[in-house]
Amino acid sequence: MFVRLRIEEADDGFRATLSRRDDDSKAMMGDPETFLVKTKDEAKRRARALARELGHSTYRVIDKAK
Repeated sequence: MFVRLRIEEADDGFRATLSRRDDDSKAMMGDPETFLVKTKDEAKRRARALARELGHSTYRVIDKAK
C-alpha cells in the first residue's frame, strides 16, 4: 500500500486529494481525503505526515496544476 497525492488548481489555491492505493496503484483503499491548501508544499507536508502515520517513508505525487 502507498499514499498518492493529487494536486489540482482551485479558485483560491490548490485542491489536494490524498488516497491510499494498493501496490499495483489500481485499487483505492478507503475513502480519499480532499482539502484546499494555499501552496503545493502544504499539500506535500500533509501527504508526508499521512504516509509516515501509515508506516511508509514516501508517497507519490501527481501534479495536475500548472
